[in-house]
Amino acid sequence: MKPIFKRFELTVLFLMLPLLFVSPVFADSAEEYDPDGWRVWGEDYWPTEPVRGGIARAASPIYIGLMNPNHFPVLDWFSISHMYEKLINSDARQRPTIPWLATSWEYLDDVTVRMKLREGVRFHDGTKFNAESLKYQMDWVMDDKNHAWTRIWLEPLESVEIVDEYTVKWHFKRPWGAFLGTMASVPGFMISKQALMADSAINELKMLKRLIVTAERKVEEARDAAESAGDKGPSFSEGAREKVKKAETYLKDLEARKKEAQKLAKGARSLDSYPVGTGPFTLEEASYGNYIKLKRNPDWWFGKSIGRPEMPYFDGIKVTVIPDPSVRMANLKAGKIDFTILTPRQYRMVKNDSNIDVNVYPFDMLFYLVLNHARGPCKDIRVRKAISHAIDRKALVVGTQFGQARVATCLYPGEHWAHNPNLDPVTYDPELSKKLLAQAGYPNGLTLTGFSLNIPETQTFSKAVMGMLADVGIDWKPAFLGVTGMAEPFKRLDFDIIGAIYPLVQEPDHIASFIYKPDSFFNKGRSHNEEAIELIKAGRKTVDFQKRKQIYHELEKVLYENYEDVWLFYPNAILATNKNFEGFNNELFKKYGEGYYFSHPMWFKDGHP
Repeated sequence: MKPIFKRFELTVLFLMLPLLFVSPVFADSAEEYDPDGWRVWGEDYWPTEPVRGGIARAASPIYIGLMNPNHFPVLDWFSISHMYEKLINSDARQRPTIPWLATSWEYLDDVTVRMKLREGVRFHDGTKFNAESLKYQMDWVMDDKNHAWTRIWLEPLESVEIVDEYTVKWHFKRPWGAFLGTMASVPGFMISKQALMADSAINELKMLKRLIVTAERKVEEARDAAESAGDKGPSFSEGAREKVKKAETYLKDLEARKKEAQKLAKGARSLDSYPVGTGPFTLEEASYGNYIKLKRNPDWWFGKSIGRPEMPYFDGIKVTVIPDPSVRMANLKAGKIDFTILTPRQYRMVKNDSNIDVNVYPFDMLFYLVLNHARGPCKDIRVRKAISHAIDRKALVVGTQFGQARVATCLYPGEHWAHNPNLDPVTYDPELSKKLLAQAGYPNGLTLTGFSLNIPETQTFSKAVMGMLADVGIDWKPAFLGVTGMAEPFKRLDFDIIGAIYPLVQEPDHIASFIYKPDSFFNKGRSHNEEAIELIKAGRKTVDFQKRKQIYHELEKVLYENYEDVWLFYPNAILATNKNFEGFNNELFKKYGEGYYFSHPMWFKDGHP
């Protein structure tokens, strides 16, 4: 595995926080679910008609980062999802059921899926979205030289076969139950083939320039050696000339490759700084670290497909970087921005403000504690139990999230299709914790090592956990480190507890494999639960949905009963907009998930801020 993937896997768990609210899990947990219920417009959706116009002004705590979804780091997925679109969207329970750029899919057998693609869709550069562009993208992702972190999620893919212009067959190395969930995640964001080719050419040019400099030096050295060899006899002279010829041939080959790459790269820009998707907005301008401006895509396919060609309604979106949440809220109140995500503390300050609309919805970012089973006290299940029962999860939600979170039982939130409804949150029982510690040989308590990321989100809950553990005699004082600082101690398994965040729970295999497969970079052997490992393998290869569901129910039960880690809570997202914003129906949003969100863009009441 390339170092870039390793850096990604460690960083993403802690850092990719602020604007992932475009893909939450929602509050509708009923088994009866209308997969087409999101297709509602008119008065059933909003009492007034949409109005075109205006630039929507948003605020983000961090700059977008790179703009190719397959490269690290992307830090603002809100903006990314306005420029790129996925093959499949997820419903309210994170099931990949909603056709988007793919119109249908069918398992021909356990290792073959036939997929129909939407016709009439064009990328922002005017090129067609079709089977050829999809195949090229998947081949590009799987090519190691392109450094796509999403390659690790496509490992089961054997090939993509073009059947006709808008039909492909996916061929897998083995049954791949997580395929649809993967296509409803980052690998499913579709990118222009022409832009990918140009991007590869730009990167190849950089490499070739370095190689050509070295090759030119080798040619000169070979020629100098050939001149000197003339005094040593014919055999030396012949060998030297052969080396010159070989060096010159290599240089000519590099120069020919450079010429071809220059043709492809001519006038092009790197996808890391200039995205080319199919979404409702295109990139207009970016100022690194300060802001990005998006402009309306007048050729967006979706609005036209339902007879609403005025979609999207905003002329553009400007996302300004404002790290301080209090400054973001002050700008919202002053009318300098139109919408932003609030912290739980801020919710109380604005929930009754007559000039601001506040919408709260469940968001599946998991806050939890990573326990080291490989060495130290946490090898003993009695210590792991003592840690878990020492934590008052409800108090954490009230004290650190101001009530804006849901208590966790295990990996998957209560609304998620893979959640086991038969599990209850671990009880808060400090007396039991003390007894368990005494039984484990620590009647006077113990000291545990560890760390958390040095950002407010992890600092807040980690410090609260420190106090609760101290109440039962466990002294845990984590070091608050940057991402780079955490890499080495984690690699060495030099910790007992880590305060951690998993950014977004979607496809159940992704989080389960990432955290609990011993060969995963975010495991490194710190946990090795054989029963869980076999269930993860079974969930990955099982295609039948109901069988997969039961597998993940059983996986949660196994992890829960072994106190594998300490699962704490899932926060709510809090979206604040000014009163001039219209079209955000929070109940439909919570009920229908991405299907609703991506098909119902908002607008200004009067067509301007």
